[in-house]
Amino acid sequence: MTAGAATVAVLAALGAAAAFGFGVALQHRQARQQDSRGPLRLLSRLVRRRQWLAGIGLAVAAYGLQGLALAFGPLALVAPLVATDLAFALPVAAYWERRRMRRREWAGCGLVGAGVGVFVATSPPPAGRPAAPAGDWLAAFGVVGLIAVLTVALAVFGRTGHRAALLAIAAGVVFGLTAAVTLSFSRQLRSGGLGSILAHWQPWALIALGIAGVILSASAYQAGALRTSLPIMDTLEPVSAVLIGTAVLGERLAGSPAGLAVQLGAAATAVAGILVLGRSPLTAGVTVPAQRSASAVRAADRDLVASRPGYRPRD
Repeated sequence: MTAGAATVAVLAALGAAAAFGFGVALQHRQARQQDSRGPLRLLSRLVRRRQWLAGIGLAVAAYGLQGLALAFGPLALVAPLVATDLAFALPVAAYWERRRMRRREWAGCGLVGAGVGVFVATSPPPAGRPAAPAGDWLAAFGVVGLIAVLTVALAVFGRTGHRAALLAIAAGVVFGLTAAVTLSFSRQLRSGGLGSILAHWQPWALIALGIAGVILSASAYQAGALRTSLPIMDTLEPVSAVLIGTAVLGERLAGSPAGLAVQLGAAATAVAGILVLGRSPLTAGVTVPAQRSASAVRAADRDLVASRPGYRPRD
C-alpha cells in the first residue's frame, strides 16, 4: 500500500465514521419515538420521518466512503477507524440536549482516538486477496447467520431488559460481515469495472446484508438507549470484520508477539473509550411510548390534568 493509497483510505474511513455518527444520532432519535414492536411496522413508520430518512442518507454516504476506503486499504486499517463513529455521534447528541461535553466524555474520545491510532500505526503492510474460495465465504456467512439468529431469538423470547443489547450483537456481526464483503466488492470493482462485478454474488449479498443491518439496528435503537446498543455495535463490527478478513481474505495482524501485544492493547484501549462514551448521559435517549403501560399513561394524563389551574376532582 502506497502512501497515497493509505491517505485515501484513512480520510475516507474517517469521513465514513463522521457520517455514520451523525446518521446514527438521527436514526436513534426517531426510532426511540416509535411505539411499534414489529420490525416491518417499525420501518413503515420510520420511512415517513424526514430525520430518519436523513440519517439513512448519511448512512448511505458513509457506506460509499467506507467502500472507497476499503478499495485502497485493508480491513485492519479501515474497520477500526469507521468504528469511531460514537465520537462523532456524541457531540451531535450534546447539541440536541443543549449540554456541554464533560471531561469524562472528552477522555473517552481521547481513548478511542489513541487506541485506534496506535492500532493503525502498528498494522503490517496489507496482504491478502480480493477473492476467496466459496467454502470460506459460506463458513463466514454460516457463523454470522448463526450468531444473528440466536441473538434475535433470545431478544424476542428472552428477557426484555436485554433486548437492545442482543439485537446490537446481531447488528454488529452483520455489519462486520458487510465490511468484509464490501472489501471484496470494492477491489473487484476497482480492477474489473461495474459491468463485470454485476455478474458476481457480492452486490446481491450486500443488498441482503444492508436490509438485515438496517432492520436489526433500527430495532436495537428502539429497544433501548443509545448507550446500550451503539457501543456493542462499534466493538463487534471491527472485531468481526478483522476476524473475517484474516480467516477468509488472508489479511494479517502484527507478525511478532510484541507487535501483536501492542495491537491488542491498543484495541482494548479503543474499546474502553467506546464504553466510556457509551455510558455518557447524552446516550440515554428518550422513553419509548410502548414501554409505558396503559395504566402508567392514564396516570400521567391524570397528573397533567390535575396540574392545571382550577382543576377539582370529581367525587
